[in-house]
Amino acid sequence: MERLAGRVAVVTGAASGIGAAICTILVKHGMIVCGLARRKDKVEALRLSLFGAEGQLNAVECDITKDEDVKRAYQWIEKTLGGIDLLINNAGVVSSCMLLDDNNTRELRSMLEANLIGLCICTRDAIKLMRQRGFDGHIVNINSIFGHKVSQAVPGTKPINGMYPTCKFALTALTECLRQEVAYVEMGIKVSNISPGLVENDILTTSGSDENELVKYMPRLKPDDVAQAVVFAITMPQNVLIQDIIMKPMGEFL
Repeated sequence: MERLAGRVAVVTGAASGIGAAICTILVKHGMIVCGLARRKDKVEALRLSLFGAEGQLNAVECDITKDEDVKRAYQWIEKTLGGIDLLINNAGVVSSCMLLDDNNTRELRSMLEANLIGLCICTRDAIKLMRQRGFDGHIVNINSIFGHKVSQAVPGTKPINGMYPTCKFALTALTECLRQEVAYVEMGIKVSNISPGLVENDILTTSGSDENELVKYMPRLKPDDVAQAVVFAITMPQNVLIQDIIMKPMGEFL
């Protein structure tokens, strides 16, 4: 991590779960981390718990689905810290609605805005700041095993929300498209995709999805497991790109 010590990282969805774990491990490795979340107070509490660590955590209020929030957050980061070197796109939402539910247009749009459009905005604007820094940055998208396979529901139980795997499959494609665009403009920015299975305290296990028997009894990773995978990806030598990581807890049958 010596190459990244003192560098600026942005982590979206930093209030809890995977996002909080990533913030913690990066700060402990000496990075200056900006944790973006709608609940700034939760990130602030995490910041206080990391007092004395090698790096530092800054709590930044931001709803990534709002252009003005992202612009304001990035302006503060640029003015205060000089730019961005690493972006971890972790924020996302899940809904209990199914694709065929009546009157679900608002929820479907919300899923797209949080899981894809907001991520695109954060990435687009972060790359602008990375280019200004003159440092070969890194984008890491926290995807899901559901971005690679749609699992069949247990007969007689409610299927796992169809819009969530839809968004995650799109994120798999988006990550590769972004990687190709970065190469086309001859930038040295890396783009990595990390796809964990079920994770304790993640959105699929805290949003009411446990009503699905497939989810309820499955083994789960810990948020720190995913954070460790992030560290692995970002600490490779500059000539090495960790393109995709698929990780599961032992015994997972997805």
